[in-house]
Amino acid sequence: MSLKNLILPENIIANLYTAPLVQMQNTAGDIASNQVKFMGSNQKHITILVNTDDARFLSDKSFLFLTGILNACKLSVADVAIINIRQLADNHYLSLNTATEPKIVLLFGISPEEIGLPLHFPHFQVQPFNHITYLSSPALDNIETDKSLKTKLWTSLKSVFQL
Repeated sequence: MSLKNLILPENIIANLYTAPLVQMQNTAGDIASNQVKFMGSNQKHITILVNTDDARFLSDKSFLFLTGILNACKLSVADVAIINIRQLADNHYLSLNTATEPKIVLLFGISPEEIGLPLHFPHFQVQPFNHITYLSSPALDNIETDKSLKTKLWTSLKSVFQL
């Protein structure tokens, strides 16, 4: 007997296909898939933007270093929203600000232009814009290995967090 000519009853065919064969467009689903995913609970509305391709958010080494920075600022991961812009289709500052409603945005290894900010400012300069305080700095890996960069970052963070 050949399988090419096998005829199955309708109820057996229906049991074979329990999931939809074609997914229809769903506007609500599209909106949900575009939501910004972040690490942390964002309790104090502090957004930390990183740009790394070796992890979803941060490598373990960078995460430990960032945790130390947060502890020095009397903060925890629960207070912040850590976003890897490499994981986003839309990394424009307006989209990010809508998602996290930040009071403070820390840019690690990201220039203001990369997220569409209409201004340019150097690393370690505290920059207010639209009621949000921005601070740009080199990538966490670079800061961790350079004492002078750590000092500059700490000086800026003391100003941002009034330490």
